[in-house]
Amino acid sequence: MDRAQVIARAWSDPDFKAQLLDDPKTVLAGYGVDLPAGLNLKIVENTADTMHMVLPAAPSQAGDLSDEDLQNLAGGKQKPATARYYP
Repeated sequence: MDRAQVIARAWSDPDFKAQLLDDPKTVLAGYGVDLPAGLNLKIVENTADTMHMVLPAAPSQAGDLSDEDLQNLAGGKQKPATARYYP
C-alpha cells in the first residue's frame, strides 16, 4: 500500500483512520511497510482551520550555511506550501 492508498483509505474508513493516527507503525507494518525499530512516527491531520508544518531536523554536517543556502531552505525559490491548498 503506497502513501496515496493509505490517505484514500483513511478518508473513507473512520476506523482505519483512528488506528492510523493512534499507532501508525503497527498499521503500516500490517501492510508491509518496514520502518526502523528506533524510529518514532507521528501522523497528524490537517483540518479546515489547522495546517501543520514540518520543521526538518538540522543538517548533521558541521559548518555554517551561507545566506543563499538559508534562503533556499526557507523556500525562497518555491511558492509557499499553502499555495497548493489555497489557490
